[in-house]
Amino acid sequence: MKKLLLNTIVLILTINTVIAQDTTIVQTLDFNDITKRKGWYVFPPDTSYQKVLMYYTLKCDPQTTQDGYACGEWDYTTYTNLYQHNNVGASRYLINGTYPDTINYITNPTYTYYEQEQYFIVYDNVTSEADYTVGSGTTPVTHTFDASKASNKAQYLWTATELTGASLSSGNIDKLKLDITALGSNLNYLSVSMKHSALSTLSESSYEKTGLTEVYNMNTSFPTTGLDSINLTTPFNWDGISNIVIEFNFSNPTVGTGTTLNGDITATNMGVHSTQDDGYLKFEYGDYVSVPANAFANISNEISISFWQYGDPLKQPQNSYIFEGRDANGNRVVNGHLPWSNSRVYWDAGNSGSNSYDRIDQLANFNDFAGQWNHWVFTKNSTTGDMKVYLNGTLFNSGTGKTRTMAGISDFKIAGQAGAGKYGKYDGSINNFEIWNKELDQTTIQNWMNKDIDPSHPFYANLQAYYKFDDMTGTSAADATGNGHTGSLIGLPTWKYLKGKELNRNLLATNERPNIIFTQGVYTSHIDSVSTLDSVMNSQVSIIQYATSIDINVSGITLTPIDTTYGWESGWVYTYNQYGDTTNATFINYTNQFFNNYNATTFQIQNYVTPYGIGLSLGNDGFRWVYDVTDYQRLLHDTIEISAGNQQELIDVKFVMIKGTPPRDVIKMEQIWLGDYQHSNIANDVSMPAVNIDLDPSASSFRVKTRTSGHWFGGFQNCAEFCPKLHHLDVDGTMRFQWNNWKSDCAENPVIAQGGTWIYDRAGWCPGTFTDTYNHELTPYVTPGTTFSLNYGMETTAGGMEGNYRTSVQLVTYGANNFNLDARVDEIISPNDWEFHSKVNPICADPKIVIQNTGTTTLTSLTITYNVLGGSSDTYNWSGSLGFMEKEEVTLPISSQAFWASGSASNIFEVNVSAPNGSTDGNPDNNNASSTFERPDIYTGKFLIKTQTNSAGHENSYTIKDDQGNVVLSRGTMASNTTYNDTIDLPSGCYVLDFLDSDDDGMSFFANSDGGGTLRFQWIPPATPFIHTFNAKFGSFIKYYFEIDQTVGAKTYDKYQEIEVYPNPSNDVFNLSITGFDNETVNVGIYNVVGEVLYSESATSIKGLVKTSFDLSDQPNGIYFVRVFSNDSYTVKRIVKN
Repeated sequence: MKKLLLNTIVLILTINTVIAQDTTIVQTLDFNDITKRKGWYVFPPDTSYQKVLMYYTLKCDPQTTQDGYACGEWDYTTYTNLYQHNNVGASRYLINGTYPDTINYITNPTYTYYEQEQYFIVYDNVTSEADYTVGSGTTPVTHTFDASKASNKAQYLWTATELTGASLSSGNIDKLKLDITALGSNLNYLSVSMKHSALSTLSESSYEKTGLTEVYNMNTSFPTTGLDSINLTTPFNWDGISNIVIEFNFSNPTVGTGTTLNGDITATNMGVHSTQDDGYLKFEYGDYVSVPANAFANISNEISISFWQYGDPLKQPQNSYIFEGRDANGNRVVNGHLPWSNSRVYWDAGNSGSNSYDRIDQLANFNDFAGQWNHWVFTKNSTTGDMKVYLNGTLFNSGTGKTRTMAGISDFKIAGQAGAGKYGKYDGSINNFEIWNKELDQTTIQNWMNKDIDPSHPFYANLQAYYKFDDMTGTSAADATGNGHTGSLIGLPTWKYLKGKELNRNLLATNERPNIIFTQGVYTSHIDSVSTLDSVMNSQVSIIQYATSIDINVSGITLTPIDTTYGWESGWVYTYNQYGDTTNATFINYTNQFFNNYNATTFQIQNYVTPYGIGLSLGNDGFRWVYDVTDYQRLLHDTIEISAGNQQELIDVKFVMIKGTPPRDVIKMEQIWLGDYQHSNIANDVSMPAVNIDLDPSASSFRVKTRTSGHWFGGFQNCAEFCPKLHHLDVDGTMRFQWNNWKSDCAENPVIAQGGTWIYDRAGWCPGTFTDTYNHELTPYVTPGTTFSLNYGMETTAGGMEGNYRTSVQLVTYGANNFNLDARVDEIISPNDWEFHSKVNPICADPKIVIQNTGTTTLTSLTITYNVLGGSSDTYNWSGSLGFMEKEEVTLPISSQAFWASGSASNIFEVNVSAPNGSTDGNPDNNNASSTFERPDIYTGKFLIKTQTNSAGHENSYTIKDDQGNVVLSRGTMASNTTYNDTIDLPSGCYVLDFLDSDDDGMSFFANSDGGGTLRFQWIPPATPFIHTFNAKFGSFIKYYFEIDQTVGAKTYDKYQEIEVYPNPSNDVFNLSITGFDNETVNVGIYNVVGEVLYSESATSIKGLVKTSFDLSDQPNGIYFVRVFSNDSYTVKRIVKN
């Protein structure tokens, strides 16, 4: 991958002087896109370029909104993706939150059937039996078996005093007899449960909620008025001293007529019963409810969102959105993750005009969000800064100092993610969803959580929207406030109602209690059963038809709703027994169809991992990476959608499209696999198993591009992030390519001094780099026009295989090679002022370039000519052997240091290749390259290399070599915590310092125990400040070129002087401002590159300031030196005359 990165800059530099006529630059994201990371961009219509490059620049900036750091704290994986939209204009159909190719449906309901065995007792012989009556009133009791509701629950208390007063003795209660005065509808699943109780009265909040024993469950129809007996399948063993609670509940498929009983009026409330059906919505498969924006018009400083929920225990925890609201710009304003996949509950609230919001979060227990009904309230008061979450009336979490307001919500979804093109993100059920513009207090929450809101609520005027979900049918949810904020059901969520035993809201205490007879006896009996079959209507679905279009100002394909069709999915319907086993299946054929002809394909251009950002600077203009995207040029035309980055840094992405003929034409790019796959699944062919691929018969060659970054650590060998693993490609069942997906040069990264473990090698990536791309030349193993099998695999290990690999596999199809004999300059490594090469630049020694054979014929020789712009040229005759598309790094020897001084002052290096194999190059357009560069620092006297080692001094060593490669000074292994002062007193010339750290952790690294060291240059005699200080967090090495200039006599140390020359460059007059020579005589000299004095003067500083000017209009263009010295100090400034 490092090779690929290097391979891009040369052509960029080459086109700097001819960019207008030879190159098209397409600007996509730029530094003004603070939070935008995806958009539509217009590319030229023609698709043939000799090379296409992507400039990818990141900049640390406090305008970023993610985590409070100018650059993101962590090493985040980001992707540069291109989205190919096909058949734009065709309708798109949404069902269950997805867009399948074909949608088959019918317009009549389908059902799922459930077989149940209901058990009952049969008395074979009655030995003895006695009845004990409690109650003889004639008050009509209608709430026990109120079948005018679909479900019902009633619970009654009989005291031990009443029971013993009726002569009931301890032991089994076998039957219950009730006095029926009016018959009603059948009671499905009539359940009777009993419990010993310490309660003396019952109320809406104080009744028996747990611990009851079910003694009877049967579809029941009372045959006659008068006394009717309920024979308990499981007798209840009364202890003779406790009160008894009896609960009756049932659940009918439809409403009917209630049964009336005779009963008493008790002195206190001895009963509690449900008063109404309680509906709710069940969400799955992308279902959600859309709430109108007007419901939030009066919400700003305070908000409360209250509801009951029951998470699906088979699917939770998951990355869920139980609600979310966003503003018109797509920024989150409120959001509840209940839960996220880590079982934490997140409450986000507050609009800052960006994607930044206030947040509190807390780990929850499984039962807090799944497997049972729970009541949640999320509140915020931006005036006080309080955010709170209540669970079942108890404070669950809270935070302070949260002052962002909640104004501007324009898109709100219940059980879904807000925003265009976003769908349901919650599996479970929701009931009684309330939206308030008031921070509800805990007492009010506790008083009202178990009953419907009515005008007696103390904050009723603050209720903005209220969805009871009692509608039970239709595609909308009524707003019970009367404000008209009707919710729209999308998906559809399924209307449900609570079964009788589940009812826990809107209960009413009563002093009406049925007369009852407790029967005890001695029997011979057995248990029998009867089979029942219940039908449950399957969930209705909505099929939304959208028109597709492109709005260049809106991210993604624009979907305009046209119509909604309601129906039921065709296919298999099943019958299940009580154990969940399938006992029957029937196929329901479709009667209607929709086809999704519009489709989109995501092509990954690159996978980039951001640097650790704490304390990091990427420079005022950002740090630029460059990547060759020529293989994607068939996609880079007309209006396309591109995404990059993740808002941790500012980003600028340009595409540089260099006109000309490529080595071979790209016919097609195909994305074979793209995803995040576990090691074990890859190794065992669960993920990326073999697929058959048809090859274009007109093609001549093929390449497979793989790009894989390993993540997660811990477990066996810290895999996948920190362990190398072998990956492979099988072609037609035979392994043809194998590679170690390991990046071993992270400590050489030019983005040094990161705020994390950037030096550690990783699985295909480093923090602050692109993921390595491997190009596998497939051509020898396949035949155009045929079908071949491709499989991606990994090595199998005895332990581990837990890590995950973010993988892209692509197939590139090419036409014939365009040139028989063609060589190009692919890269200039040095001299080069591009920050990516900063670890090996600037130089004053031999240049380094990369050449590439882009012709069919093997390249064996090449003439390379090079110079500084305006200077004399040197020539190097290269020989070797390079096959098609192969590369080689070449060092170009310079004849002398005059090579660098002979050119103009523009600091432009030029190189040309010619005469490949002694013949004519078939494509001269790519023979030239140029780079801008800086000259190394110049030192004008003796100085010290001052090394202060850390606790691992043995890891450090250095050499200084001249431009001929001779070692003029070296120091081997050093002692720890020791200062070394080595004198540099060398003749004029070019030198390079190579300072190494054998452990790749520099002289300072936070994650070791080595402590800190320093490396600095200091004039002799010693003085401060130091004339050069190296960054101790350099990783594996420092390579530092410098020049010694001894053309003027002995020099001493520099004080705090500052020289400003302006303008620089100039074509005539230069102005000189000198500070720091306090009341001294200052001598100023202007010298050419061979040390001749062109101008000199002396001046006395006034209050430490000297100003003068000089005219070089009569001198040739080039480099000159301003030397300023006094009695005890000396400094030099390079200037350029052009």
